[in-house]
Order: sequence, then structure tokens, then C-alpha cells
Amino acid sequence: MNLYVIFLQVLALIISPTRELSSQIFNVAQPFFATLNGVSSMLLVGGLDIKAELKKVEEEGANILVGTPGKLCDIMHTDALEYKNLEVVSDTTESCT
Repeated sequence: MNLYVIFLQVLALIISPTRELSSQIFNVAQPFFATLNGVSSMLLVGGLDIKAELKKVEEEGANILVGTPGKLCDIMHTDALEYKNLEVVSDTTESCT
């Protein structure tokens, strides 16, 4: 398989409702992410320039995205990354009502 393709394939999304929580999750998960050979991660949250973040995604790639729903949606609506191998796991312990 082409390394460039692997570089651009998203394997996991970790979505949280706030920038602060996304940052905390990303920082706590970094030691775990570091044990995954050939896998890179990226924090994507609102309040930052979408063009700069999109450029970073295109240049660096990412297999694990951690972020807020709006920013992840913005990135997903581009062709910068591939999602065909994305697995969905949902934590439904909190009520959505």
C-alpha cells in the first residue's frame, strides 16, 4: 500500500463538545498515540484559522483526529483526508435529551 495513502487515512475520530476538553483528551492520549507505529494524530478545534489547519492536515496527514464537531465537520467536507477505514465507536453513557 502506498505510504501517502496510509498517511491520509483517518482511522479514528475523537469528538468532544469543547476546545478545552478536546485539548485535554489530546494531551492525555498522546502517550498512547505515540505507541502506535506509523500513526499520527492531530487536534482540530474551533477558534483557529480553517485555512491554516487544512494546510497542516494536507502537509502532515493524520490518522487520529481529536476535536470539536464543527471543526471536524469543516475538515471532513474537504478532500484532504480519506475516511473509508474509519471505525465508529460511540460512548452513549450521557443522555442527549
